Amino acid sequence: MPTDQPQAEKRPAGQAPVEETPLEAVGEREEPTPTSVKAAKATARQQPDAKRAANATKASELVPGALRNVGVYLPPALLAQVKDAVYQERTTYAELLVDAFEAVDDKQIAKEFTSETTLTRSGMPRRAPRKRGEAGIQIQLRLDGLQVAWLDEKVTEFDAPSRSALVSAVFKLHIQAVQTPRE
Repeated sequence: MPTDQPQAEKRPAGQAPVEETPLEAVGEREEPTPTSVKAAKATARQQPDAKRAANATKASELVPGALRNVGVYLPPALLAQVKDAVYQERTTYAELLVDAFEAVDDKQIAKEFTSETTLTRSGMPRRAPRKRGEAGIQIQLRLDGLQVAWLDEKVTEFDAPSRSALVSAVFKLHIQAVQTPRE
């Protein structure tokens, strides 16, 4: 018949006995509160991969003069005209954009983004809707870092709603200017 042996005697020979703290000593230690445990876990957790990738510096930004793809959306009719101009001039979207900014006056571009308020019969001005970019098809402009920074400054300068809206307006004005003398 087996006899009940104390726990200490049932341990394997290689394992040392564990000393237990008396209950009075346990009461003196501070137990972590649930909020401090959550805070510790939150700081220990790393950012998700998507956020880390968004904050990471791209290789094209580290190399001076390196080109990168900048997506902009153009309305389908304008895109067809831009593609035709690229084909006719044997150039790229980016070079056509540089040419367009050279050919179009800043006042013309600014006019594209100024909202026009109209007065009602009573004299109270009617709120003008802010011009927005149109739904369109994405193209990729191959621009270097300086060009992207310059383009973003122009978006701010003209108070354009987006980079796509500015590029679309400049392409439209340039193509109109090029087509008008031919006709």
